[in-house]
Amino acid sequence: MTNQEYLTIKEAAQLYGRSEQTIRRLVKQHVLTSHVRSEDSPKGKAYQVSSTLLQQEYEVPTVATLPALVVSDSLQQENQQLRKDVAERDRTIQQLQNRLFEQGDIMNAMANQMTNQLTSQKMGHIEELLIQQNAQIGDLQQRLPAPGTDEAVPDRRSLWRRLFGR
Repeated sequence: MTNQEYLTIKEAAQLYGRSEQTIRRLVKQHVLTSHVRSEDSPKGKAYQVSSTLLQQEYEVPTVATLPALVVSDSLQQENQQLRKDVAERDRTIQQLQNRLFEQGDIMNAMANQMTNQLTSQKMGHIEELLIQQNAQIGDLQQRLPAPGTDEAVPDRRSLWRRLFGR
């Protein structure tokens, strides 16, 4: 590891597409190893990290390309048949969903109609009750004496005055 190239934290962040904070965390983990060097600077310690460590941590290993798959005709036909079956099932599901939505709309319309009928019935019943109450009020008003007639005014004198005549 004597020919390692060392990068500053800022250079490493730019080169490997990571944040400086991420590179600092890596440096902190490996500060006692040969992958990290530190130098005293006027602002504090300046760290440098080896490109070997950065490659080990951040480069994606290459994956060997796989050979093309050879699929037999029977598998291709089965695959096509399965795709047709799935498409047919999807159409059936869509049709059933549409029917379900239509039935839901019909149910909502029926519920609204029933609500309107019940409201009308309640209003009719309330009107009948009001008519009955008005008739009862009219009967009671007829039983009352007319406002201008004088009835016998009860004697307002006390019992003692009535008895002893003053």
